[in-house]
Amino acid sequence: MKKNLYILLVLSFLSSSLVGQKILDLRNPNKHYYATARAMYGIAVPHHTSMIYFIDDFATSAEITFGLRNFDQESWASYFNYPEIGLGFYYSTYGNDEIYGEGLALFPYIQYNIFRRPRFSVQNKIATGIGYATKPYDINDNAYNTIFSTHFNIYIGLGLIADYRFSKHFSATLSGDLNHMSNGAAKKPNHGINVLTASIGAKYHFNKALTPSHKKIMPPKSSLKEFLVVASAGRSQTTTYNPQLYWNGSISINYLWHLNAKKAIGIGFDQFYSEAIPYVWDNYETSNTIPQYNNNDFLINGLFVSYNTFLGKTILFANLGFYLKHSIKPPQPVYPRVGARYAITNNLLASFSVKASFFRSEFLEFGLGYRFKHNKKKE
Repeated sequence: MKKNLYILLVLSFLSSSLVGQKILDLRNPNKHYYATARAMYGIAVPHHTSMIYFIDDFATSAEITFGLRNFDQESWASYFNYPEIGLGFYYSTYGNDEIYGEGLALFPYIQYNIFRRPRFSVQNKIATGIGYATKPYDINDNAYNTIFSTHFNIYIGLGLIADYRFSKHFSATLSGDLNHMSNGAAKKPNHGINVLTASIGAKYHFNKALTPSHKKIMPPKSSLKEFLVVASAGRSQTTTYNPQLYWNGSISINYLWHLNAKKAIGIGFDQFYSEAIPYVWDNYETSNTIPQYNNNDFLINGLFVSYNTFLGKTILFANLGFYLKHSIKPPQPVYPRVGARYAITNNLLASFSVKASFFRSEFLEFGLGYRFKHNKKKE
């Protein structure tokens, strides 16, 4: 466990160092750099019955981030009112150190401006990264921890941040944050945890200049259309009582209409192969016997609509699908799927997504995609 923790801390340090070496250019007036430290205090939300009995203290958290705002009016950031992007490190207790231990996370983030002036701004923050739980579930040593069953997890952070600059180099910050960690059903138990906090902090501005007052630029319209084919795979566990890991995979075909340089909408078809979903849909946890399924039960497909946001080479997407073929009735007729893709080349994409059922994750997927563009973007 200590070895894994050390690896996470080293990755955090190296990532921060690499970011600084690659993009830190204080001579460029369009690039503003920040280092922010925040102390956070709040509660681990007892969203599951068992947690009510074990949470006996407040949650204490801390966060350190290194960020950049690019005020170049020719960049993609101008279409989003010049958000702050960067890399961060998070630490938190969970209200019971003996059972739940502590959590750490390394994450990229983006902070969109709700209100922006030279000295004062209000922003909403979205972060997603890798989390680490120090004391996961263990049937012999830590059987009461039903929120984590793996050391490594998915971390999601949301925040509303107010920032006031009171000197050339320093700002004071106040925020309200909701932070979540879980493994996305890769292994059970996996109730996950949500931490709600308020924070106070300080931001160091590497640039002495005040925030530029550039106006948000409307993204140019686009006539680009494309086919996107993505193949993904992952493994998940169905219940705590069945330790077997099942394979899940999908082929997704999506047709996108680019509305402008910032966003696109689409329709598509999903073909899933999931050895885990039938056990979950068939209420396996309350069954006295282990049901037997065949390949026909593992094949599920559906149609979906898609919304895509383009942040440079990164694509954020949210799909809402409707099941077509299934031999076992799903808990709902529709399914959400959210994730991110990164353009390795102009056509080749790396993909990460979460397939869910209502608000419950069913499995995580990692994959590759290819874009077939058949219409050039208007200049």
